[in-house]
Amino acid sequence: MNNPEGGTPFKNPEGPHHEPGQPQPQRKVSEQWNNLLQDERVQQAQAVGKQYWSFYLRVLVRPYSTMKEIPVAHFMNSLITMGLTAILTALYFLILFIKWDVSAIFGPGFLKPLLLTAAGLAVACGAAYAVLRLEKASFDFKLLITRMGTLLVPAVALLVLAILTLLVSLHSFSSTLLTLSFLFVFISMNTVLFQYPLNTAAGRRIDTLYLIAIANIVTGYIFYQLITSVIAGAAYGLISNSFKF
Repeated sequence: MNNPEGGTPFKNPEGPHHEPGQPQPQRKVSEQWNNLLQDERVQQAQAVGKQYWSFYLRVLVRPYSTMKEIPVAHFMNSLITMGLTAILTALYFLILFIKWDVSAIFGPGFLKPLLLTAAGLAVACGAAYAVLRLEKASFDFKLLITRMGTLLVPAVALLVLAILTLLVSLHSFSSTLLTLSFLFVFISMNTVLFQYPLNTAAGRRIDTLYLIAIANIVTGYIFYQLITSVIAGAAYGLISNSFKF
């Protein structure tokens, strides 16, 4: 190919800036991808993902029996389960806002449900901790969290099913699955509490039953706020859209 400026011909027909022997763009992308996969942090994340998936399937089949014998070593897996519960809940409401064509969806449709669900899980853990402290029971806090996170594994599965059914517009069924996933927060908290000896402290003014009831009421209030605030945000967005011309 001749140089239009009268100089020496180009050796490479692809242009003056592409020298022979230089890797093709596809090869560059492939090399960058391989380097990314070989990165130590990526490999660690892959190992954690495989380990968690194995843990998840084992717990999903036998959640209660696994919870009774699970060691503190699975504390991180329980935290991942709680994180997935919060993220999937927020994703459910985000999809719901999109299907309703609500404006400004990220704040009220994703961020608020994410924070409120995380707060609800934190309150459930804190309430269980407070009950056991008032009962003067001997317990390991990390094991307590590990057990609660283990029993939340079915909630993650219910949330995934709720999202899938919402995508195919089975709204009533998906909302039922969402409610059931919330119920597992209370089931896990109460089930874990009864793994410890209760009503052993003498001279206490508040009975164990009332302590557990208070723990459930406080946790339930957070999830009540989650549902009502999200619905209010959706209603506000729909009203705002109706006034747009």
